[in-house]
Amino acid sequence: MFAQTFIRRCNGGCRDFRATYSTTTNAAGTSPAATKFLPEYLTNSLGFSRQESASLAAKVTRFASTTKPKLVVDFLKKMGLDSTQIRKCVSRFPKLLYIDVDKTLNPKLQCLQQQLGLSGSDLSDMIEKGPKFLERGLDSNLKPILDFLKQVFGNNEDVRTIIKIYPWLLSITCQAMQENFSYFQKLGFSNEKIKWFIARRPNALQFPPQWFEERVNMLEKDFSIPRDSRMFFYGMYAITSVSKSSMDKKMAVFRSFGWSDSDIVTMFHHQPFYFTLSEANIRKKLDYFMNQLGYKPDFLSTRSLFTYSLEKRVLPRVNVLNTLKEKKLVVKTHCLYSIICLTELKFEKMFLLPYKDVVPDMYESYQGRLGR
Repeated sequence: MFAQTFIRRCNGGCRDFRATYSTTTNAAGTSPAATKFLPEYLTNSLGFSRQESASLAAKVTRFASTTKPKLVVDFLKKMGLDSTQIRKCVSRFPKLLYIDVDKTLNPKLQCLQQQLGLSGSDLSDMIEKGPKFLERGLDSNLKPILDFLKQVFGNNEDVRTIIKIYPWLLSITCQAMQENFSYFQKLGFSNEKIKWFIARRPNALQFPPQWFEERVNMLEKDFSIPRDSRMFFYGMYAITSVSKSSMDKKMAVFRSFGWSDSDIVTMFHHQPFYFTLSEANIRKKLDYFMNQLGYKPDFLSTRSLFTYSLEKRVLPRVNVLNTLKEKKLVVKTHCLYSIICLTELKFEKMFLLPYKDVVPDMYESYQGRLGR
């Protein structure tokens, strides 16, 4: 009897309900007033162009509140963010405007302040760099990640430093971090090496273990570096710093200068960090060392010349040596590679200070090239 009465009432009221609903909502389930509100708010209050506002609003059509955006913006201003920073946050993560201030934003930032001692300016910079972490659960993700990182680094200071630089780390799931840490341990990496790796390549933590397994296979098959090799860890760091397509392009640059695949493999065994350089940087250094200085692949592949800056290390020292030769102040022949590897203090002691009064312009020119 109740079911029949309910059905009759529902059927009787359906037409009026549909008519009312169709005039107050759009296809996305938000009212015309809410749909119109956000683009206008973004333009009038945050300084976005109408085109930018429309584009951003289209990404958050399922949210209908006309009060939360202003509350969030006011909260961000109290946190110390200026208009430019807030625009960057909204551009990167428009959903931020609809996160509850009292239930979500404030508790998470208070957690970071209490656990890591982050200041207001630290937090405002973090929000600007990686606002997406603010949508993650406090107890389900943020706190576990902080606990995990503290366990890895052993102290709050290191965790605070890395989080300030890479706040988006907090948007990675804690489970993903733990799985990758376990995978590194299975590869035989010590905790100290894992800590070193995470501090320099934190974004690698967002990838699944299968992604790392593919790179391990590349190291073993393409570069003949076994897992028990001393260079395996550094090769892993280098190969996870670039995409496969970027790696292929950089190898193509080496080949364009006459390097064989064997030369490239030898280079990777000795200097895997070469692949962390940009294509333009590699090309410029190959041109200088090979075309201007005459070095061959078999020499360059086993030396660390590419790790030094041309502008701030190599060229200034080459100019000093050329000047000394022209003035016949240096009789002994020196190996350029050895000279480039000298510390700044030793180089000045051997090649600058003894001739400072004889060739004062050389000393001043050298200091100028280093920006001193």
